[in-house]
Amino acid sequence: MAILVGGYARISDVGELGDGRDGEEGVTRQKEDVHDLVRVRTLTLHRMYVDNDLSAYKRRVVRPDFRELVDDLEAKIISGVAAYNIDRVTRQPRELEKLIDIYEDARRPMVFATTAGDYDLSTPDGRFNARLYVMIANKFSADAARRVARQKKADAMQGKLHKGVAPFGWNDDGTANPVEAALILKAHQDILKGKLLGEVHAEWVALKVRSRQTPPGRNISYTSAGYIVTNPRLCGYRVYVPQAEREKRGKLDLSEFLLERSDGSPVVGEWEPICTPEQWRAVVDVLKARKSSGRGRKKGTTVTKRLLTRLARCGECGGGLQSMMYTRGTTSYERHGYFYACLKAAGGCGGVSRSGPPVETLVEAVFLERMRRIAGDRRTGQPEINPALVAARAKLDQVLAEIAEARQLRETGEFPLKEFVREIKRLDELKDTLEVEVSSLNAAGVETGTSAAERIIREWESYTVPMKRAAFDRFIEAVVIQKQARGGNHAFRPDLIDVVWK
Repeated sequence: MAILVGGYARISDVGELGDGRDGEEGVTRQKEDVHDLVRVRTLTLHRMYVDNDLSAYKRRVVRPDFRELVDDLEAKIISGVAAYNIDRVTRQPRELEKLIDIYEDARRPMVFATTAGDYDLSTPDGRFNARLYVMIANKFSADAARRVARQKKADAMQGKLHKGVAPFGWNDDGTANPVEAALILKAHQDILKGKLLGEVHAEWVALKVRSRQTPPGRNISYTSAGYIVTNPRLCGYRVYVPQAEREKRGKLDLSEFLLERSDGSPVVGEWEPICTPEQWRAVVDVLKARKSSGRGRKKGTTVTKRLLTRLARCGECGGGLQSMMYTRGTTSYERHGYFYACLKAAGGCGGVSRSGPPVETLVEAVFLERMRRIAGDRRTGQPEINPALVAARAKLDQVLAEIAEARQLRETGEFPLKEFVREIKRLDELKDTLEVEVSSLNAAGVETGTSAAERIIREWESYTVPMKRAAFDRFIEAVVIQKQARGGNHAFRPDLIDVVWK
């Protein structure tokens, strides 16, 4: 009875040559060769296992059909392999050793047939020949990968266009795609006004926005949206990521891989930029700052749900109020859902609590009324710096001064080493956080009080909660909620809510 084998075909042209070939022609030729080989060797073909556009050299590449081939060998569904050459099956010694183990443990006739000859993996000579050929193929692939990487790095240093499919935002010739570029610029503007990346992603999904890498029938992913709006290519900067880093890291921060010339200036690409370097850096810094800050958020998330988070303060002790949900099923839960409270567990006095939505509605109305007065007051037409930016710069200057003082004290021997190391670490971390905050706030630039108010009034209905809170942060220092007397009428009292303006 003829031995039942699995035919294997593989090619990895796609994405490497950049010439539009899909690799199917090469796979078809290999399948024809396998069928001829099976007929000449009087074997029986169980099925063809095909991995198109997949490398047998790169360790992290998953080849689904190769895995099925190995599984079927282990399960004794098939008793051998037929391929054009052994390097089509694998170029990794570790994968070959897995196959050798299966052949050595087999208690049945096995075959490893190729058009260049058979490999008897049950004998020392056969295993030696297979190992030698795979090691040579591995070395050939490593040398080729090194040459390709060197060429790609040289092209990148010259600012040449990326080969292959154009990224989201551009046409194949490097010119900006008007529709996609407009989406990116709007996303940038919204993010700098406080909108969350998740909200941008949700908008894109609703608009059925898809990148060229989005699989058919799928929505654009959150990760892809993040890559698109933070891609250094947007402002013309050229990036080069070594293949080893891509395989090792998975998710990448492309801003870490900017190419620079010998004078320290960034390498600029040949394509049309979509935004300025300042705008790109501001968006990157804002998104990084949100990830690093946990204020008002659950651990591990960048989402803050409440409008007065970080602004609501207790009128008794001055502590920050926390938002809490009412007990499900109660009247308060049905009417309001959540409330703000001064919690002893959070260091407060525990003496103040108030239903959330009525307070937020009041503060929003008071805020918009103030914006209308500012918009109508011509005296605020002089350019002004965002007060939050002024405060952040002052804090950063103070931290830099403390760092300089600590280093001076260390040099004179007045600061013990252990204490110095602990303090300088704290100050460096605070400096990094403040530098990001200053950069992100600086992105808003100089804006008159009048124009800021006019913009807020004009766009308010389209603002999300994070965007509204960002507007509050510019003008409101705190919202102080005074204690309401117990007993009697529990109607909402606006007179116990004080907005403290900056």
